[in-house]
Amino acid sequence: MLPLRLCRLWPLNPPIWFFAAAARQRSGPSNYYELLGVQPGASAEEVKRAFFSKSKELHPDRDPGNPALHSRFVELSEAYQVLSREQSRRSYDHQLRSAASPKSPGTTAHPRSAHQAYSSGAPPNEQYWAQFHKVRPQGPESRQQQHKHNRRVLGYCLLIMLAGMGLHYAAFRKLEQLHRSFMDEKDRIITAIYNETRARARANRARLLQEQRQRQQLQPPPGPPQGPGVVPPGP
Repeated sequence: MLPLRLCRLWPLNPPIWFFAAAARQRSGPSNYYELLGVQPGASAEEVKRAFFSKSKELHPDRDPGNPALHSRFVELSEAYQVLSREQSRRSYDHQLRSAASPKSPGTTAHPRSAHQAYSSGAPPNEQYWAQFHKVRPQGPESRQQQHKHNRRVLGYCLLIMLAGMGLHYAAFRKLEQLHRSFMDEKDRIITAIYNETRARARANRARLLQEQRQRQQLQPPPGPPQGPGVVPPGP
């Protein structure tokens, strides 16, 4: 509503451009380019920057209780998916040009028809949640089948876990057996080397004692001591 003073100054018959602007404001953007706020000849980088800038303004987390904001964000994402790919953008531009050219002299073009061609006619909220229908089972029978499948997968996981634990235990026991046999063989070799060294040392000691005894037997026995006042006994 306009203030009373402005209403007095406002003409009774507003110009045509006023109604056109109001209708354009109510109808919203007519195509994806207007939705992103870029020109039809914008580059892919400009489209990307515009999408990031708009997505910050229209993100549903800014106002979770506003469904209109969520719908606009879904439309913005749809526009970016179409315009960010070369093939889909070329097809969309072709539809825009075909929608802009009148079919007959008595018909007028509606540029929003190309925007509607990429939407399935359903509300944006339904389009957004429809992509999760294939992930989440619908109906009691499908949910029961999904539960059976989940239990089967859980059973397989438990079997794989138990088999892994068994293999791990068997490998650990085998490794322990190999380690024990290796240590036993090592102890046997060390004991054999010790016994051999000890026997060799005993043999060397016995040989030295025997040589020493033989040397003592070959030496003559020592005679009595002879001094200056001692006369040796006669024959």
